[in-house]
Amino acid sequence: MQRLSQAGADIIELGIPFSDPVADGPVIQRAMARSLSSGFKPKDAFGLISSAREDGVDQPIVVMSYFNPILRMGIENFCSSLRDAGGDGVLVVDLPPEESTELDRFSRSNGLDIIRLVAPSTNDERIGFILKSSSGFVYAVSVAGTTGVRDSIPPSATDLINRVKRQTDLPVALGFGISKPSHVREALRAGAGAVVEGSKLVSIYSEAIPDRDRALESVASHALEMKSATRSQP
Repeated sequence: MQRLSQAGADIIELGIPFSDPVADGPVIQRAMARSLSSGFKPKDAFGLISSAREDGVDQPIVVMSYFNPILRMGIENFCSSLRDAGGDGVLVVDLPPEESTELDRFSRSNGLDIIRLVAPSTNDERIGFILKSSSGFVYAVSVAGTTGVRDSIPPSATDLINRVKRQTDLPVALGFGISKPSHVREALRAGAGAVVEGSKLVSIYSEAIPDRDRALESVASHALEMKSATRSQP
């Protein structure tokens, strides 16, 4: 988190490892398995956030999780713990808005944003319904399927960004498959206000283990390259 913040990341997404990450591809699945096998517990995420704040990371931090760990911890306890640690928002990838009333209530009372996902298959009426309970930004999924590196951004992503922007002033962040500077430029030209990158960063880090210093340098170098692409759009 320190290296990413220093490299220009505007928001940090911190994932809580889960044993059945159905929305994630092989790279993040393996990373979650490594973390769980090393003894990581959901509550440890709060310690990471607190440490990052103590170390000077001041970008917003959004926790990505599946609903099961939150439910087991207790929704109210989770939200207040995230607030106390210095977190800013929560993204629950497998919880539809219809089932999110309690999480929404405790998130709002603790000053946390609720980040929602929309996909190319989401129709305009459904987008409007999702946006009613969204805050912070909207996460636009570029393709159907799971997270993972892809060669290009499909035309459906541009259509989705435009359909979302017609219904909200919230920034639209495009994710799933973002892995190189050309993707950043494509996304911004398509009207996105941000991009979300996960699998490529995790892959870069994973490939350099167990040399942690080299892994961190590689992550920072890639993040700098991606950030630079936001400033130059040929």
